[in-house]
Amino acid sequence: MTVGPTYLQMRAALGAVLGSHGKRLLTSVIIVGAIVAACGGSAPDQAGSTPINSSERGDAELGLTEEEVTRRVDAVESLVATCMTNAGFEYVPVDYATARAAMDSDSKPSGLNADEFRTQFGYGISTLFAGTGNQATLGAGEENILIRENLTVADRVAYVYTLYGENPSATFVVALDEEDFSNTGGCTRSAVEQVFSSDELAAGFVNYDNAAAERVDQDPRVVAAYVEWANCMIEAGYTYAGPDEIGADLASRLDNITGGADPETLAAEGQAALSELQGEERAIAAADNDCELKFVDPIKTTVQADLFGPNATGN
Repeated sequence: MTVGPTYLQMRAALGAVLGSHGKRLLTSVIIVGAIVAACGGSAPDQAGSTPINSSERGDAELGLTEEEVTRRVDAVESLVATCMTNAGFEYVPVDYATARAAMDSDSKPSGLNADEFRTQFGYGISTLFAGTGNQATLGAGEENILIRENLTVADRVAYVYTLYGENPSATFVVALDEEDFSNTGGCTRSAVEQVFSSDELAAGFVNYDNAAAERVDQDPRVVAAYVEWANCMIEAGYTYAGPDEIGADLASRLDNITGGADPETLAAEGQAALSELQGEERAIAAADNDCELKFVDPIKTTVQADLFGPNATGN
């Protein structure tokens, strides 16, 4: 099931918003498999962590001892920092005390599932800027929040997608606190895959690398399915030749409204235009998801099974 922007959507979106800033991230910041490779590869069974037997289990997250949670947090944050650096961004590893304070906060918002995220943020292109006060900064640490705030809007979008993938609300702190890593992505996903076991990560998640994803997308059956998708989108009132055009369109329109400035500094006319774009983004995301569910996902499931085996699933 498609739960957020595809690789092509995000590649096109970042191509549009980063056009005037250099396209330094296009081939590495979205596909999780590429990010994993940049970070040294993944080890699915607790690489870098110590297995805990039943007699040692504690009352902290995932039944771990507090000492083990501390080690896991430190390991994940170190891997995230390396991954972000390799992608061209600055990231300061968050210490355990900051992460624990965020997890224990009474005001901490719950993590959003895919449907909730789509309803509130669409694709997160015009709707989520990762400034202070939203979930994408939860447990991020003051230094990293300042790093984001000092980026242009375009680079901030790229930064957030590099760090979190398709769902910026699925931060490491939220995922660990709720013991559910299923919505994590980007450098966060590549890091947790190296630190937590397959059981802890939840069974069934499969990362295809870029080449494998392209094999699926280029299969004639999938190409034909996207023709049906385009017709479905036209019926919903949106004309796009393919999903990749959605991200590019939204990002370009966002850039036209903001001119690269912080959206919070826009005058009333700009704020109204931004609000209208955000509403349209949510509507497009809903239509896109409905059309993908109806015409694309069943075909992709078949193609993935044919290419990679009957138990293959993608993200």
